Amino acid sequence: MSLLASLALLVAALPQTPAAQGSSPQGGAPGLLTATEQGSLRDKLAKFLADDGAVRMASDKEYDKLSRTREKSKDAFDAELKKLEKKGNIIGSMPDLRAMFEGCFLVKAPPSGSVAALKKMTTKDGLDFSMHLPKPYRADKPWRTIIVVPGTAAVGAPGWAKPADYFTAVWDKAAAQADTIFHIPHVADNLELDPIPDYSHEGADAEEDRRIKTIWTLNDVMQSANVDRSRVFLDCGRGACGFALRFATLFPERFAGLVLREPSAVDDLRLGSLTGMPILLLRSPANAAVVDALKTRLEAVGKETVVAIDAADEYPHKGATAQIEEWLGKQRRNMMPATVIIEPNHDRFNRAYWADIDTADSLLTTAPDKKPRLEVKADRATNRITVKAVGVERFILSLNDSIVDLDKEFTIVVNDKAFTEKKTRSFRAVWEGVQARFDWDCLFSAKVTTTVPKP
Repeated sequence: MSLLASLALLVAALPQTPAAQGSSPQGGAPGLLTATEQGSLRDKLAKFLADDGAVRMASDKEYDKLSRTREKSKDAFDAELKKLEKKGNIIGSMPDLRAMFEGCFLVKAPPSGSVAALKKMTTKDGLDFSMHLPKPYRADKPWRTIIVVPGTAAVGAPGWAKPADYFTAVWDKAAAQADTIFHIPHVADNLELDPIPDYSHEGADAEEDRRIKTIWTLNDVMQSANVDRSRVFLDCGRGACGFALRFATLFPERFAGLVLREPSAVDDLRLGSLTGMPILLLRSPANAAVVDALKTRLEAVGKETVVAIDAADEYPHKGATAQIEEWLGKQRRNMMPATVIIEPNHDRFNRAYWADIDTADSLLTTAPDKKPRLEVKADRATNRITVKAVGVERFILSLNDSIVDLDKEFTIVVNDKAFTEKKTRSFRAVWEGVQARFDWDCLFSAKVTTTVPKP
């Protein structure tokens, strides 16, 4: 399987311009290129990436021919970039870099009859999911995407609502069907989502991997439909809302927001990684106490990003659709927030946005107040990054000119100890990062790996 086919994730086109998630360090030079020049670079890059993906999946018989095609498209992109770099350092110009990579992963037009119909599909690993494309869908532009996780069939009962029935119950005839890709994972009846795993028990890690793979059937959607990476949402029903919060702490940079239709208590879940994450809670008389307590906890990590609305009808609250759609239209992921907090809930998943815990103490064997935590704040005006680390030995920062001015030295302060860095931008670093995460917003041209100083 190719690198592109094996990696993850994310969201869509709306009539209004949504707000970006969280605040950004801001700054950076204005664009150097005209719209026509940006478009030319983007088209040649997209062609090269498509040819590169074809080579990665090629049979032995096809490999040589497709490799020659890839080399031609690479040479065409390199020549265009070299020509336009006479205007200045394009890799240091964030407007041009964004324009170059926006929508750079090409997908084919869908087969006839697959638009505006819920289509069941199966991954190579045998996992089922359903996908619904909007009636006006075209493959040449990115579309907002909502992952709809069906709730349980009944309160306290095992088994999940049938995906098609649940989709009808929550999104049938909604305005969003005209501008949104819907992805509905099929959750196995023998798989519970909400219970927080106890990793001291044998099999708990493998069970959590099953949950994660169920949601990441989205990867197959991304191979066949043009998913806008900046607007992917999780919309979860009964028995899946606690898992949605946990899942978002493992992959916070993948989502523009969460919709929780029947929130459950998650008292033992660390929520710091959700800093800046827009979350919509649906409150009813039956769940009001749980929703209010959860809202209080979430507001402690991002008061301005948590909204609770009172549902006027029974679960799954179809009557709240217009309010949900209005809220969705205001959200957009910000891949480069000024503040990043990582409070891991899993030893293997401890990355968020542009920060990554590389080496840290084990969650299982560490006292609650000593568990790994990383807080990173960027101030581009002073070219300074401040880091507070607990239980972390080494971390990695992925940087670009939105975060710090890479033309100059910048300062990193780790637990009150300061040092200076100077990094050279690399187009290869940008290209590899975008390809590795299959996400055109991962525009990082430099990396810093830092060992936390001893007290």
